Order: sequence, then C-alpha cells, then structure tokens
Amino acid sequence: MSGAAPTLPDMNIYTEPFVGSEAIAVGAVKKHQLRSGFRALLPNVYVGPDLTLTIAHRARAAWLWSHREGVIAGRTAAALHGARWVDDSAPVELVWRNARAPGGVRTSAMTLRTAQVCDVAGLPVTTPERTAFDLGRRTPLRQAVTDLDALCRATGVTPGDILAVAAQHPGVRGLRLLERAVSLVDPGAQSPRETWLRLLLVDGGPPRRPRSRSVLTTDTRSPISTWAGRT
Repeated sequence: MSGAAPTLPDMNIYTEPFVGSEAIAVGAVKKHQLRSGFRALLPNVYVGPDLTLTIAHRARAAWLWSHREGVIAGRTAAALHGARWVDDSAPVELVWRNARAPGGVRTSAMTLRTAQVCDVAGLPVTTPERTAFDLGRRTPLRQAVTDLDALCRATGVTPGDILAVAAQHPGVRGLRLLERAVSLVDPGAQSPRETWLRLLLVDGGPPRRPRSRSVLTTDTRSPISTWAGRT
C-alpha cells in the first residue's frame, strides 16, 4: 500500500515525521535548515527538534522510509490497534522486502492478503486478526500469550478469529506454538504480570489438595480449610 507525496499545506514538519527531500521540493524547508534544525530519524526521514517520539511517530517514519510501500506489523501494529505494554523505543516491525533496514526498523518479507491490511491513522497496518496470528507464532510462549492478551483486550479479537486466519495458512512455521498460545489467552488480563502469574500456575500443574488447620473458637478448636495452591 503506497501513498502520494504531500503538498506544502499537508506537511506538519514539526509534529510529524517527514521525508526530507520532499520537504525541500515543496519549499517547506531549506536544505541547510533541514540539516541544522531537524533530527534525522531514518535515511531521508526527519522529525522536529522538540518532538517527543511515540511508537506511532516511529511507525510513520518507517513507512515513509519504505517509500510508503511497507505495512506495519507485529507488536508495532498491536500498539497502533491500542494494545498496551509496547515500548515506544521497540524496533518498528515492517512488512517490506529490504534486508538492510536501518537501526530501529525490522523488516520481513511475509505475504499479506489484501483483506489482512487495514488503515490506522493513515498508515497501512495488519488487521487485528492478522496481527494476532503473527504475534502468537513468532515469539516464545510467555511473550506470545502476553501480547495476545493485550491485543485481544484492546480490540475484541477472539481465539476463533485468530484460528480462522491460521486456517488460511496451513503449514506455516509456528502453528503449534500459535495453537498453544491461543489456548491460554485471557483478554481479561490487565497487565503482563497478571498474564505471567497465570502462566506460572499453568506450568506448575494442578494445585495441591486443601489442607486443614485449627482455629480457636469461643469453646473449642475447629478445623477449617485453606487453599494451598502452588506459586
């Protein structure tokens, strides 16, 4: 998915990443001003000197670097869909055929169907379902479940939605991991710590049987049960 270069009224050179050569061409900035007054974020992609970068800014910069041809994917896509717990400084994940990505950008040559790409704030981004499909099969199990919990909570994507995408890609690498991760998803998890604790309980097996202890009442000792779960 590609887009046209902006005209002068469209360029917000102090609030959004922009292509340096385009800004010069439309008269938004002089060449010497570009070098001295702006930060080079990626090759030919600049940002204003005082702009506090978010994952959304960095995603747009990576897309501009790809000549507006790449598609935002992975954890970056999850963040743009509203998932929490994605570090603003994490590498931007971009579907684009380029083996020499600059620092801060991670490219892959995955094949995407047209229906698996949507628009988020003017950027081409993998759909929540496709994003979940990728997250669940490309990282270790704990991280995969953590990412899926956050994405499902933010978007309403269900395990059934994810498995429907998987059914369209038989034989792709990581399907067993994906199926395991999807079976452990809980959109109600409110933090990575909550997800990790849940997975620890799953890994630890069933909790031990209740044991009894005595408490002193007004006239006798009576046993009550306490749950001795594994932690």
